Amino acid sequence: MTQQKAYIFCENLYPLVLARRAVYAKDAGYRTILISTELSAPEIKSLRDFEESKLEGKTVFDVMIPTDLFDLDTLRQHVAEIEKETPIGGFMCGIGTFHNGSLVGSNVSILAEERGLVSQNSDAVFRCNNKFLTRDALRAAGVPTVDFGMATDEETARVHASRIGYPVILKPVNGAASHMIVKCSNEEELVSKFRDAMERLPNSTNKGSYESAHSYPDRSGTVVHFDPMTSMLVEKYIPGREASVEMMITEDEYIPLLVHDKVTMSERERCFYEHLLVVPPQRFTQEEEQEMKDYAVAVAKAVGLKNSFSHVELRYGDDGMGPQLLEINPRIGGMWVQESIKALVGIDPQPIHVKMMDGTFTAESEYKSSDEIHAMFTIYPPHSGLLEKVDGLEELKQIPEMIHSKQAVPNGSVIYAEDEECFLVMCFIKTDSYERVYEIYEDACKMVSFTINQNVTSQEEVANA
Repeated sequence: MTQQKAYIFCENLYPLVLARRAVYAKDAGYRTILISTELSAPEIKSLRDFEESKLEGKTVFDVMIPTDLFDLDTLRQHVAEIEKETPIGGFMCGIGTFHNGSLVGSNVSILAEERGLVSQNSDAVFRCNNKFLTRDALRAAGVPTVDFGMATDEETARVHASRIGYPVILKPVNGAASHMIVKCSNEEELVSKFRDAMERLPNSTNKGSYESAHSYPDRSGTVVHFDPMTSMLVEKYIPGREASVEMMITEDEYIPLLVHDKVTMSERERCFYEHLLVVPPQRFTQEEEQEMKDYAVAVAKAVGLKNSFSHVELRYGDDGMGPQLLEINPRIGGMWVQESIKALVGIDPQPIHVKMMDGTFTAESEYKSSDEIHAMFTIYPPHSGLLEKVDGLEELKQIPEMIHSKQAVPNGSVIYAEDEECFLVMCFIKTDSYERVYEIYEDACKMVSFTINQNVTSQEEVANA
């Protein structure tokens, strides 16, 4: 009798994103093991509710190993203990961002590579999670990318911006959710916003990631030290239309699936917000759409990513610039991207990813996308504070074209609306026209309202109340 193998899931940020994938692994005969931060009371309740509703009370994870240490040595120790009883058939990470000095996603890939198992490529995962190293990889591969540099203080910020030419963008080297991305039109703004960032980063919601100082070689082999808490990436501002390419990458194939057209965007003081996305793209010709897909493939090849879904954000630059990278993620996109792929391409990324990471997935010869109009949008909170309630959710569900709508952040959470994209209410629709998309979006924004206590500025205040 063949011994049952273990499928190890590892995540430091949102462990429950792996729950449904673990179900598919169990269905394939694996023993499922989760290594993650200790689940909070709300997370435990959500997991138990999921098990009751979807699994008739059966557990998603056979073993759960709580930890706040995701360095390679600690993970190796956990895995060695598992291997005393069970051989391992696959590893999977969810978001896998930096955590207390370690890049979790890259470390999980190393564990797979050490055992000859399928991996996303640990080096590629690292470069995807460091925006300087991403652009360095593109430059080394000859893939078009804007000029950039690391600002470790105000003077180096001035030097890089002067060389690059205004306007420039300042952004954390390992940020997420458009956190603390600021546009600077001149030297005065550059210095002011750099100083502001240095004050805000230590108190941000992404503090644990920014505290993760690290060193890594660029493509020339020069080891570069990064301290995200005291530095910012400087890069040329890209004027143009924004979009994202959703890709499926196997061991040796790069398959663009969809292009989402970000038709409604806004640039605020400390964050860029994407409000409304449509697919198929409305503002791009078929030639431009194909150009973006080809460019996304070139980007993924340049960093070396494999065995992964990937979300490639770009702008189609004005004045003949063509597609230009904003960032590449070694995972599926947020909001309703997963549902969009299911609706338009007819595949479910969750079970496919499980099969990718144990080496049993074979891509089809062709993936075609429907031309039926779909859209996703977010309704953002107007300001920061304690979220007390959201009104209008039932009215949203009554919209005939609504496929999915949800409140993504629970009441009782402190939100930071000015510094990052807070996907508070998210909707996914199918319509007969782009005009109807805009009508629904405008109506939804009028339907939904938020009650937010601006006097509460941190979750610690809530805990101590």
